[in-house]
Amino acid sequence: MKRNLSQSRRPVLKSFGLMVLVCSLMGSPGISGVAFAANSSPSPSPSPSVSTESMQPSSTSASPTSSVTTPLASIPATPTPSPSTSQTMAEAIGKGAEMGQRSARVTASSSTTAVKQLSAESLGSEGTWMPTFGVKGLDVSGYQTNVDWQQQWNMGSRFAYVKASEGNYFTNDLFSSQYQGARSVGMIRGAYHFAIPNWSSGADQARYFVQNGGGWSPDGYTMPPVLDFEFNPYEGRTINGFYFGNTCYNMSAGQLASWVQDFGNTVRALTGRLPVIYTNTSWWNQCLGNPSGFGDYPLWVAAYPSSATDYPGALPSASWSAYSIWQFSSTGPFAGDSNVWNGDYPSLQRFAGAALPTGSFDDLSVTGSGTQFALRARGWSVDLANAAVSNQTHVYVTGPDGSTTGYPWVANTSRPDVDQALGYGPSHGFDGSIPISRSGTYSACAYSIGTYGNTPLGCKSVTATGIGVPTGSFDSLTQIRAVDKVTLQLKGWAVDQANPGNSTYADTYVTAPDGTTTGYRMTANTPRPDVDAATGLGSNHGFDYQIPVSTPGAYKACTYAIGTNANIPLGCQTLNVGANPSPIGSYDALSLTLAPNSATLQVRGWTLDPTQPGTSNPVSVYIASKDGVAITNPTPTSLTANLQRPDVNSALGTIGDHGFQATLPISSTGNYSVCTRATGVAPVSNGPTLLGCKSISVTTTPATTGFLDSAAVQISSGQAAVVTQGWTLDPALPAISIPVHVYITFPDGSTKGYPFTANLKRADVNSALQTTGDHGYSTSVPISTRGQYRVCSYGVAVSIFSAYNAQLGCRTLTY
Repeated sequence: MKRNLSQSRRPVLKSFGLMVLVCSLMGSPGISGVAFAANSSPSPSPSPSVSTESMQPSSTSASPTSSVTTPLASIPATPTPSPSTSQTMAEAIGKGAEMGQRSARVTASSSTTAVKQLSAESLGSEGTWMPTFGVKGLDVSGYQTNVDWQQQWNMGSRFAYVKASEGNYFTNDLFSSQYQGARSVGMIRGAYHFAIPNWSSGADQARYFVQNGGGWSPDGYTMPPVLDFEFNPYEGRTINGFYFGNTCYNMSAGQLASWVQDFGNTVRALTGRLPVIYTNTSWWNQCLGNPSGFGDYPLWVAAYPSSATDYPGALPSASWSAYSIWQFSSTGPFAGDSNVWNGDYPSLQRFAGAALPTGSFDDLSVTGSGTQFALRARGWSVDLANAAVSNQTHVYVTGPDGSTTGYPWVANTSRPDVDQALGYGPSHGFDGSIPISRSGTYSACAYSIGTYGNTPLGCKSVTATGIGVPTGSFDSLTQIRAVDKVTLQLKGWAVDQANPGNSTYADTYVTAPDGTTTGYRMTANTPRPDVDAATGLGSNHGFDYQIPVSTPGAYKACTYAIGTNANIPLGCQTLNVGANPSPIGSYDALSLTLAPNSATLQVRGWTLDPTQPGTSNPVSVYIASKDGVAITNPTPTSLTANLQRPDVNSALGTIGDHGFQATLPISSTGNYSVCTRATGVAPVSNGPTLLGCKSISVTTTPATTGFLDSAAVQISSGQAAVVTQGWTLDPALPAISIPVHVYITFPDGSTKGYPFTANLKRADVNSALQTTGDHGYSTSVPISTRGQYRVCSYGVAVSIFSAYNAQLGCRTLTY
């Protein structure tokens, strides 16, 4: 640790300081009794519980959740030691403690022999390797005085934590510059507090932390607050009369656990977020006894493997089975400590944004037969703060007698439709059955349980009546082909035997050739007198449904009859949809066009879709490589082949407009390879078709040419001027009048340039060079000082590939 702390041992001051501290804490606002007393957050019951008064789920925290950060002005005053004690302590500890009290960097810089001897925790082999997964980040404190944030960003860091405070006596004087510096380069950033739990209560230090930079807002780029809870940085030391205790702060495991809950509940009440807990597994297990009940807090684990690995080692297993952040090195590659977020960048953004859980209560139905009946609740639920893990769904059912019972379920069933639509992963569905024994109306309300709050998914009611399951038949899967569309046609019938007087639904799930599955709801209400004749369940139960398709290949449709009490599979069928012909065409030409101050590649050709020859189809043009180097993700120029090409129509005996001409701007010389690709407009077209690639070499154009015919000092009406005459042109664009720049060096040695345009007629030049355009110039620049002048003129190219701007000549004049 880089600090110079007082090593004094003054028993009298120590005793007096402890008495003052205890009295201070006991008398602080918001604290009564022992500073370490705090209630743990209740967890949902693992088994159903009966309640007749409340429909609300059990909370995951004892503190209320808020999505809005409490303004600082509304935060209660923070209890602190007396002003003189606070000032003296802040001065005595210098820059304070920093993360990783047993890391190689901190122990190497520590002046305390006892800390240096803890080599078991200080692995000198920490280096600049990084895990192969996740999003990398860093943490800094007052010891990192000059962080080059742009460099850290360029090295791959995407988030940063900055030390804000310690105890309730110290704040990082670099916090603002470090916090804003990280944000200025685009990092997601947050603040951390170094806990000294035997100094004051958790609530006390939480308020102090939030008042001094530890707040949070749902702006998408602020990480949740962090509690740094680890080895005592001042172990065995007395500073300004206060004895800091052993590595566990002279506190019991129960006191430390209560202190964390006190801190966490207060931070959540003030900011709307539970803090992240930063700790070391060995210290946590040693000092807190590896307690349970902290699983709602995200874990930031410090572990420094001796060689490159993706495994941080053991975690505090009673509360966590996975970590959110891993501090894997204190010696690089980043400034301060190096960390990795255990997920991808979108998940880090969601973590910063504190997304609440979401989901859908899709269906409540009655299932069963004979004497066995059950309510079936279906839907999906995901905790957006931790979407990779299946979260809980709590369902509260009120029966016909008015009693309410709660059921906690894990939403871990497969919902490929949810994953396809929202990208949260497939294992977020819930599908539970609740036994019932009487008819009547049942109401159910579902809640998605999240890390930072619970979201109601709505309530549904169902009446348990007769017994019966749906039935039906998936008769056929065929295709209907037309010039402008191809559709799948599904035919069959479905009837709910528990309610045959009404038409039901038949849901079909179609898996396309690319493996994606899409669900469709069909109403079974078309006349089927044959079904009525065979079953006596009525005739309006048929379905005849069409689904447009655009890709050739095998389609598999699985259909279900939807009923009041159950959904019954009616079978699956597979159909192969053949492809329409691919587009045809020709890549005719590739050329270079120069214009003043610009250059473009011109691409010409034609294409058509044989299935719909009267419709102009799309074509894309792109640069595939330059100077032999392939362009990995080319940006194509997309256009429609809608120019008239009567030669194509005549040759092919077709109709419509099918020509295309594309323009690709370029800005440098080199060897270009340009490709064209045509896409069909007909459904299930087999394509796109590569029409070909062509190469072209773009070289430097000649320098400008011309001449300074004359230069003189002329006096008119008492005004002297330097007058030049001559001509200049750009050989690459000879018809264009180009700029001419005149530079005059004055008698005092200063030089100034004057721009003109060579646009005067010079028939002699055009005749001699066999060119066109106006290329002469005549310039005049007023002067007033007598002495010697040096005048030079230059022809300025308009071709962006010109070799250089040629000097047309210089003259020395005397005025």
